[in-house]
Amino acid sequence: MDFGELTSSALDHELGTDDSTRLFTTGRRNRAINRGHFEFCDLTECLTRQSTMTCSNGVGEYNLISTVILSGGDFLRLSAQMPEYYLVSSGTTNSTTWTAGPDLFPRHALPWLNQYDQDWRGSTGATPQAHYLRADGGRLLFGLAPPPRITSSQAGRVIFPYIAKPSTMTASTDLPFTVASTARTDLEPYQMALVHYAAGTLEKLRKNQEGSAAQMQQFLGYVQRYLLAQRPPGGQTLRFVRNYLSERRDRKSRDNWVTAQPFPWRT
Repeated sequence: MDFGELTSSALDHELGTDDSTRLFTTGRRNRAINRGHFEFCDLTECLTRQSTMTCSNGVGEYNLISTVILSGGDFLRLSAQMPEYYLVSSGTTNSTTWTAGPDLFPRHALPWLNQYDQDWRGSTGATPQAHYLRADGGRLLFGLAPPPRITSSQAGRVIFPYIAKPSTMTASTDLPFTVASTARTDLEPYQMALVHYAAGTLEKLRKNQEGSAAQMQQFLGYVQRYLLAQRPPGGQTLRFVRNYLSERRDRKSRDNWVTAQPFPWRT
C-alpha cells in the first residue's frame, strides 16, 4: 500500500468512516500514519543503514547529526552491529588493518575511559582502541579513543551501522519503509501496523478510549510478530567453552589403546 491508500481506504476501514474534512481531517490522518511509521521503525529497528565515515589524522570526534558525516541525516541510534575501524595503507605496503569487535574496538562510556585510561584525551594519535558517544548541546558526537594516527599515505575509515529514521511520507505514491529512494518490499506484511497505530491515535478524538486501546494492541502485535520473525531458526543453543564429553571420549580411547599396547613407545 502507498501513502494514499494507507491514509484513505485502509484507515477508513479501521475508523468506520471516510470523514476527512471534519474530525478525521486529511492533515490529521497524514500525521498519524507518519507517526505510526516512525514508532514501528523505532520499536523494531527494521531500518538499519551502513555508512562509511572518513576519519582525519588526530581528529577523535565526529558529529552524527551533521549531514557531512552521515549524508542521510537520519541517525536514530547505534545498531547492535558494532562499528569497525580500518586503516588502508597505499604505496609500497598496500595493506588494510582492521580494528573491530568487542575485544579490539569496544564501546565505553566516558567515566570508564577516565577511570582506566586517564591519558586518553591527551593522546595525539594512535590506533583507536575503543569508541564512545558524547552529547554536546545540539550535537551527538561519535568518538575514537585514542584519536587515529593517519599518515599522508594512509586512509582511515569507520564502517558505521546505525538505526535510521524513516522518511516522512508526503506524496500519495510514497511507500513506507523507504530508505534512500529504495522501498523495503520485504516489510509489506507489516504495513497495516501503521494503520492500526494511526487509528488508535485518531480514536482519541472521539473519546473512544476502548477502541484506541484495541487498535494499539493490534499495532503492538505487528511489532511482536516482526521481532519473532527475526529470531534465528531453531532458537539459540548454549555451548560450553570446553567440550567435556568429547575430551572424556578422546581420553578413554587413548587409555584403551595404552592398555592394549603394554609398550606403546616401542616400535
